[in-house]
Amino acid sequence: MTYNRKRQIAAAVLVLVTAALVANEVRLLVTDPEYDWYLRIQRWIAAVCTMAIYTFLYRENPFYRAFEHVLLGGATGMGCAVIVRQQLIDKWFAPMVQGFRDWFTTGMTPEALSGVLLIVPGIVGLMWYFQYSKRWFWLSRITFCITLGAGVGLGFKDTFNQLLPQITETFKPLWVGARIEPGLSLLARVSLSFENIIFITGTISVLMYFFFVFERKHFVIKGPAQLGRWYLMVALGAFFGNTFMTRLSALIERVHFLVAEWLQWG
Repeated sequence: MTYNRKRQIAAAVLVLVTAALVANEVRLLVTDPEYDWYLRIQRWIAAVCTMAIYTFLYRENPFYRAFEHVLLGGATGMGCAVIVRQQLIDKWFAPMVQGFRDWFTTGMTPEALSGVLLIVPGIVGLMWYFQYSKRWFWLSRITFCITLGAGVGLGFKDTFNQLLPQITETFKPLWVGARIEPGLSLLARVSLSFENIIFITGTISVLMYFFFVFERKHFVIKGPAQLGRWYLMVALGAFFGNTFMTRLSALIERVHFLVAEWLQWG
């Protein structure tokens, strides 16, 4: 099939699809007594954007790239607007101005002092822009060091707070006796004990898999390490399944929007 023939077929399909969509919109205009032009324009924009992104499933094309740039530009603009509004204005500029106002009206109270001192992080943040100066570039390193140090400290604290509960949760009893879980039947205690054994075995075997101090020649190290690999494969498979279910849920939601809300079929 020649290139011109493909273009003719594509143009014919586009004309038929456009005619079908126009006919469907006329149907809604005639049959729906609560037809809302503003709402319909919003749904048309959302539908065109959705179909433009899904054209990537065929191949990358200018239509997809145009809407990709629109998405990135809109997300960047929205992010800048949110940062300016919620961070710079609400959490820095407005409290600082209120602090100076209280200072000149009621004196230097603790509330006014906390607002006035916000000028310090503002000055430190503005020092980032010295990166554009070759002479004063060294001043931007002060802000970089402060930001990096604070980020590392907060990251270490968060990591420690997340790992410590996980470490303590690994200490599970191999046998769930009546003193540990009173009121449970023998079958329930056996079931919980079996779950704990599986959990502890998986934890130890996965740790052995990443234990590279000794060579894996002896069965004492090679066997648990191989078992830990199987545990990892099961976990990664479950993670992949959850990711696929999330993407599939997003696809179902978009298809439901196109069929039920945009085209209003059924």
